[in-house]
Amino acid sequence: MIRKQRRKGGPDMVRKYRRILAAFLLIAMLMPLAALGENGPEEPETTAAPAVQYRQLKSGSKGEDVTRLQERLKELGYFTLDPDGTFGTDTKAAVKAFQKANGLKSDGIAGTKTLTALYSGEAVAAPKPVDVLAGELPLLINKEHPVPESFVPEDLVLLTDLCDPKLVKIKYKTIQGVRPAVEALVTMLEAAKAEGVTKWQISAGYRSYQKQTSTLNAKINTYLERNSGWSKSRARSAALKTVAEPGCSEHHSGLAFDINVPKSSSFLGTPQCTWLHKNCWDYGFIIRYQEGKENLTGFIAEAWHIRYVGVEHARIIRDHNWCLEEYLEAMERDRPDEEETLTIEEDESVG
Repeated sequence: MIRKQRRKGGPDMVRKYRRILAAFLLIAMLMPLAALGENGPEEPETTAAPAVQYRQLKSGSKGEDVTRLQERLKELGYFTLDPDGTFGTDTKAAVKAFQKANGLKSDGIAGTKTLTALYSGEAVAAPKPVDVLAGELPLLINKEHPVPESFVPEDLVLLTDLCDPKLVKIKYKTIQGVRPAVEALVTMLEAAKAEGVTKWQISAGYRSYQKQTSTLNAKINTYLERNSGWSKSRARSAALKTVAEPGCSEHHSGLAFDINVPKSSSFLGTPQCTWLHKNCWDYGFIIRYQEGKENLTGFIAEAWHIRYVGVEHARIIRDHNWCLEEYLEAMERDRPDEEETLTIEEDESVG
């Protein structure tokens, strides 16, 4: 019986073991699939590409990266000078303008965030320069007629590129002006030289909105340092008598210059001042802020501040003893209404 049972049970045991083995194999095959989950295999972990690290550039920085910065700012229309690899006040002003236009913290420091935005394909360019001499009448910039922060005149040139250093000293090599105004300035000073009046200096020309902000803040700080009991509000009020609010300065036009005598603390009463006030009109310049016109111009008299308006306008202003505001008011008053002019033209064309 024992032998018969062994013979009979042998194949059954083998089949049983085979079924168990098959079950284990099936489980082994299904386990990896279950681990994959419904979304398929997990993506292998990857390390993000490191962000480009730039050297922080700020006032005083020098080198090829500063040159590259200036080139890019110039390409976008924020920087108007030739790149020189030195991070000065004009570069800082350009960086601040770029930062503001591109939604960045406007501190004038070119850090990684600013430089990444600057070199990206999404950098916002500066607005198109304005032809400040295109109008029939001279451009007016004052407290009631400010220009926007984005305002930049067309055809700016360095005075050092057009002015002979033997004719006039340019106090700062970065001083700029609109080309026709600078050319008229050179012609005027050559005429003065021919009459024996020499030793001239240009101490200011075009100023950006950002540069004007810095100029005003510097003046405010000077008053605060010299008057310990003054409040900032009082210092600001005093500063605004000689320095315009950003946007309200004639220097934004690129047509205004501060002219004086080298190494002299006063311009009024000098032979240069006398000659200038007598002759500037014949070269297209006016004495912009005259004595007795303060209530109209909004500024105290400045004997050294000249503004280019063109010979025809300048001579009329001189002959009537007007300031620019009075001249423009008179011209606007005497001009025919635009709608009336259009009507006349239409009537004539019909007839």
